[in-house]
Amino acid sequence: MKLSIFTLLVLTTGSFAVSAACNTETTIAAIQGDAKQSPLLNKTVSTSGVVTAVLYPGSKAAGVLIQSLTPDTNPKTSDALFIADKKLVQQAKAGQQLEVTGKVVELDGMTALVDVKTSVCGQQEAPKPAVATLPVKSRQDWEALEGQYLAFPQALIVNDTYPLARYGEILLADKRLWVATELHRPGKAAKELEQQQNLSQLWLDDGIFEQNPDPVTFPDGNLSASNTVRVGDTVKNLQGYLIETKQGYRLVAARVPDFAASNARTEAPKAKAADHIRVASFNVLNFFTGETAAKPFPTRRGATDANELQRQQAKMIAALSRMDADVIGLLEVENNGFAQRSALATLVRELNKALGEQRYAFVQPQQALGGDAIKVALIYNQHKVTEAGKAVMIAEGPFAYGSRAPLTQTFKAKSTEGLFTVSVNHFKSKGSCPEDKAAVDSGNRDNKDGQSCWNQSRVEASNALSAWLQTQPTDVNTPHQLVIGDLNAYRQEDPIYALEQAGWVHLAPKDESGHYSYVFRGRTGSLDHALASKSMVQKLTQFQHWNINADEPAILDYNTEFKSAAQQKTLYAPDPFRSSDHDPVLIDFKF
Repeated sequence: MKLSIFTLLVLTTGSFAVSAACNTETTIAAIQGDAKQSPLLNKTVSTSGVVTAVLYPGSKAAGVLIQSLTPDTNPKTSDALFIADKKLVQQAKAGQQLEVTGKVVELDGMTALVDVKTSVCGQQEAPKPAVATLPVKSRQDWEALEGQYLAFPQALIVNDTYPLARYGEILLADKRLWVATELHRPGKAAKELEQQQNLSQLWLDDGIFEQNPDPVTFPDGNLSASNTVRVGDTVKNLQGYLIETKQGYRLVAARVPDFAASNARTEAPKAKAADHIRVASFNVLNFFTGETAAKPFPTRRGATDANELQRQQAKMIAALSRMDADVIGLLEVENNGFAQRSALATLVRELNKALGEQRYAFVQPQQALGGDAIKVALIYNQHKVTEAGKAVMIAEGPFAYGSRAPLTQTFKAKSTEGLFTVSVNHFKSKGSCPEDKAAVDSGNRDNKDGQSCWNQSRVEASNALSAWLQTQPTDVNTPHQLVIGDLNAYRQEDPIYALEQAGWVHLAPKDESGHYSYVFRGRTGSLDHALASKSMVQKLTQFQHWNINADEPAILDYNTEFKSAAQQKTLYAPDPFRSSDHDPVLIDFKF
């Protein structure tokens, strides 16, 4: 639960007495009203209800929920009310009937009483939960249920676990939610989809008002590296109390619901045929060794100390070694050269050590790969392919700033002598938007069409890349070309469209299942792509995203920050899962 909500609660005081009969001068429904705010705002009222929950005891968000025993017949008004009183929290118990007098306020959007006087006026079994379902028809449907005890009869789907470890929150919905521009071209249809999806989701809160709880409540009070909860998993028997915060509506769990691993892990990707060539693309999430600096740690990005680097390296090697790939494009490798202790050389050396043979080598262009802190790289299986022609990069135009310099190399398959060119790319991200007064083209601002910032820069990178590859820059003339990497654009966005317009074919699984590589703010999509020349498409035999990262809680990564000593052990394993925040792309060809 975030510490910013219910800031007014620290100002409240109260008293607690016992009376013989309940007095309801104003019903809870009348206090709530049927609009966003109470019609009795800033008025002093007296009401009564039965205690259904005591929330966040001992915190500045502490309070009690009461609910009317005689609900009104208006479905637009809630029959529950939040009483913001820390002393009451220490004394109130579920089932007590309370008479409450206090001032009506809106605490971060939630109607509440403050400066209260309360008395017990009876004992009553708490009301049974009201039935709720997703999606709702409008946000006003949530307002009409504010504070109430709810039960969801349907199975719900986990859509985001990013704040799970820090705030104890999981995003639920009636289905998997997608980045709108993954499914639709930017415009009306994409906006309509996002509006619909906003009505399909609800945050589940663990009811603990502290950061970095140990243990983590969900999925069963025993989250660990081997006991995960993944995006796509199912939640049943959900009950809780609906509250509103600055972040929106959320359900405080009455008890831990039932989680089912309906999106189970896969220990390895789908196998490839022995005579096929596999090309992979993998974002290694700022793999930095810092070895060119006077003091390696903390590095500019990535691991903060040697222990974290070892943890990161172990997970990365576990992932890379199971891919069975013959050419791998790497992204977010520290741009610290190619010497023995550089990030790239270290990763390849340790990977070969784990494999027990000198399987992989890295491509080393004659030019430096730009001036960015990170670079792209290519490694390859020396038993299956050899380099042909020269390794080249381009650091001009859109690749001079923002988009990293792409690296391109032609390879020859040893078994067939088939030639193919691979270009690994990392386009400018959607973040770090230009300041309002910055002198940038309007196409690089966030135009609220779903493509976020720097879209024009990414389109320019697509166009420049396509034109460059047409020149056969490796000095090997082959029609078989492949563009891979993190293009920081979803499937239907302009940068992908520009490449398709130039004749490149976007690759995807035949059944479209598991076709995603990234989860951000509760939406699933793919920033990691492969586009092939038409002749290369004829060689395609299999395409897959290996979903080892995007679906996993971020806390299962290599970092040790914000984890107890015990959690640093139980939440970590030297396995592929959450080795990065992106899923790898794997593409098989037969030459």
